[in-house]
Amino acid sequence: MSKRAVGAAAVAAGVVLAAVLTGCSGVRSALGAGSAAPDHRAQEIEKLRAVLAEPAEPFSASLSVKSSDDRTSVEGQGTVTVSDVQTGATGEWMIAGSAPVLVYTTTTRDAVYTQLDGGKWRRETRQGQALVADHRQLALALLAADPASYRGPEQLRSGGTAYRLNGPLPVDRLSDALGVLRQRVADQQVPQCTTDLLVDDRGRLSELSLTCEAGTYRAVTYLGLDGYGPPREVPPPPDADPPAPS
Repeated sequence: MSKRAVGAAAVAAGVVLAAVLTGCSGVRSALGAGSAAPDHRAQEIEKLRAVLAEPAEPFSASLSVKSSDDRTSVEGQGTVTVSDVQTGATGEWMIAGSAPVLVYTTTTRDAVYTQLDGGKWRRETRQGQALVADHRQLALALLAADPASYRGPEQLRSGGTAYRLNGPLPVDRLSDALGVLRQRVADQQVPQCTTDLLVDDRGRLSELSLTCEAGTYRAVTYLGLDGYGPPREVPPPPDADPPAPS
């Protein structure tokens, strides 16, 4: 395998991205975000806490991701199923050097399959990677740190209401959400990232955005979900080699 492919494969390992989520992204109109009367804000925060405390419901959704810093850029689309085990498939353009690489990743219950620039699929045993970080804990951490991190309700274009939260969180609480930028952010000794969450009225995260800065370094990452449906089993790529017999 070429040096470029090896580098891209290392990036792809982080692409089993996490990032937090579960919800409907896209354009929406604000419903007086941040301007609710104090009693309404308190009621909305309590409602949000109650929704986050409910057992998470399994679902599938379309996924969009974007991440970039001064060395790495990733943009892609895919699908994810969040159930007792998270599975999914993504196609992403990545630049981690001089030229873009098209990376397809399929994550099944027990394996991660990666294909670089239309080459042969590589299979690796899954090591418990999270595709979607625990957005509930992030939302609760923001509220615990500062109730003013709750910015108010928003109307999703796809229907339903969502709740916006925004504030700083320590990097060590965001490891799963940073995806391919995790190591770079750690190397730059970034202490915290501005965290922006949109959680729908069923407790699912519609969007997660992180902005991580230290000195002249700046990294941003986004993950959004849309088009919810019932959980779907994600099969291995049809042209991938079968697993070796045990």
